[in-house]
Amino acid sequence: MLDNELHQATLEFAGALRHAPAVAAYRAATAALEADAGAQALLADVREQQLTLARMQQSRLSPTQLQIDAFRMSQAAVRASETIMASLRATNDVKAFLPIVAKHLSASLGFDYAQLVAPQSC
Repeated sequence: MLDNELHQATLEFAGALRHAPAVAAYRAATAALEADAGAQALLADVREQQLTLARMQQSRLSPTQLQIDAFRMSQAAVRASETIMASLRATNDVKAFLPIVAKHLSASLGFDYAQLVAPQSC
């Protein structure tokens, strides 16, 4: 009996969480980002340039002004992408929302839910 009740409560909680504005916006923004090939190309470009500059720094080499300018232009293109920026805002919003959910869940359950689900280290 308890297993069925717990299962049903879990499904209802998951449904409510899925439809919460922050989570729904995050899911929509993530889907839009995945579907936007141009935004994906911008992100890939800026990541590649970051890796190149990081490797140069590790090798104690200095980037050329051309490399620095290209990286800054890639960053500007990322900031200008409505799809990418919407995804970043939605990610930040859901990151702020989920700890609040965990706090309310902990209060309802009577134990620290966040601590229970946190990854355990050796």
